[in-house]
Amino acid sequence: MKRLFLLLLLAASGSALAQRQAAEPIAFSVSCETPLWKTDAQALARARQAADSASAAPGPQNLALAAAQADLALATARQFSPERDANRKAALDLAERAQAIWNAAPASPALAQEILARGRVARNGNHCALALSLLESALTVADKAAGPNDPVALPAVRELMVVATAIGDDPTVNALAPRLLAAVNTDTAPLDAINYAAYLAAADHFYRGEDHERSEAVIKGLIDKVRANGADAAKLRRLNMERASIYYAQGRYQEAEALSAQAERPRHDRSPVLVEMLRVEEEMAVQVRSGRLQAALTMGEAQLARIGTALASAQAAQKEAESEWEAAKKEGARERMAAARTRYASARRDANAWQRGLADMESFVGEVQHALGHPELALPLYEKALAHYPTVTGAWVYAIERVRGDMALAYRARGDRTRALALQQQVRKTLLPLLGAQHPDVLEAEAQIAQLSGAAAQAEAPQPPASPVKRKK
Repeated sequence: MKRLFLLLLLAASGSALAQRQAAEPIAFSVSCETPLWKTDAQALARARQAADSASAAPGPQNLALAAAQADLALATARQFSPERDANRKAALDLAERAQAIWNAAPASPALAQEILARGRVARNGNHCALALSLLESALTVADKAAGPNDPVALPAVRELMVVATAIGDDPTVNALAPRLLAAVNTDTAPLDAINYAAYLAAADHFYRGEDHERSEAVIKGLIDKVRANGADAAKLRRLNMERASIYYAQGRYQEAEALSAQAERPRHDRSPVLVEMLRVEEEMAVQVRSGRLQAALTMGEAQLARIGTALASAQAAQKEAESEWEAAKKEGARERMAAARTRYASARRDANAWQRGLADMESFVGEVQHALGHPELALPLYEKALAHYPTVTGAWVYAIERVRGDMALAYRARGDRTRALALQQQVRKTLLPLLGAQHPDVLEAEAQIAQLSGAAAQAEAPQPPASPVKRKK
């Protein structure tokens, strides 16, 4: 594969580093895997007492009972105990009973707002299934009260989109994305973290469904909103990167390149750690272009040692921050929980950044070893790089497929055409739906497949193909 992708794919600088900088998490997120627990028997008892008192009132439209059942659901879901799964099921049952009452009652914007507030409480605690149920109820009531195209329903649509995306509820996301597309240019609500995340989720939904026109329309609407709200530089970089992704998928490479250049973060706005990593990568590239491969290798191996030490330190800090957060959750003190969670999120981002940096450098050093005529030394480095990339989805798929392509070249150089062919086929399978049939990296993988699978390739004496470093710009 080609060594250089543009910023969205790997980086305009020829390094995956710039992508890490541009793809920083800047939108609100819901972590369904880490709900917040709080042992509070008194709160649970009060909620049960309120539900028992409200149940004495007659009639199927007992809104006081619905409210009490929803509050009891929230209190039940939050309890920290060995019966957490049972508590979650009980909370969902209570939410369904409240939903039945709300559906039978006269709909009003005020009722929708009341339910929405409870849904936000569940969402803030990362109790995603309960939040989904409550937010669905809020949207149902809002639609009945004002109609699906009325702005009154939009807060529930946005909240529900964020939670449904986090929980992986594709049918709900599929139903909400067109509503957000229709509203993106007329929604006058402030572009806070939830609203921004909801519209981003809609754009991503359309993109994954290869509906690039509607994906771009949402992104353009978001860009207009960001500019109208002070032109946040980080958000604009992120949105330009999203548009570049769309253009790549459509084969509009020149437009994608122009947007990628806009998305790159100015060097003065980068952390000192990332600046140093980028400096070493650039110096290695200079050595490679000058033919001083051994010097590049020495530099890369020294950098691997430095990154390994920094990663171990960052992972230890992450583990300590996680322990503090777990202790704060058990204690139930809201301020301490918030502070501990912030520290843990920061420590995890730092550890992930070092881990990705390690993977990048391992692949770079592997390419230099290959260029020096040592594919047997390059292959273990490629294997380590693949193991160290923290995810096989999203933007990092391009980095991973680049390493696989380099591995295929190394195996071919060693005469192992079977493994080389399998790797090139995997590269093509992954990149074809993302980049299209005419993208240079897809065409290169296909050319390698043709050479490796043809009769001439079987008879060809093993000889090293052009190493990945030699293709480096």
